[in-house]
Amino acid sequence: MSGARDDRLRFILIFVALYGCILFLNRPDPTRTQMAFRFALIAIGIAGLVWLHVRTRRR
Repeated sequence: MSGARDDRLRFILIFVALYGCILFLNRPDPTRTQMAFRFALIAIGIAGLVWLHVRTRRR
């Protein structure tokens, strides 16, 4: 059961990171707040994937 939950979480985190990248590349002249939001999405996605990788590797 834990493996299915990890797979779902991995999919969500990859989706969040890719969504942040798409937003980052989509608009040519973003405001500072939009840039911070996009970087935060990318960082959350990547940090979550690293955390999940470390957590599942320890088992």
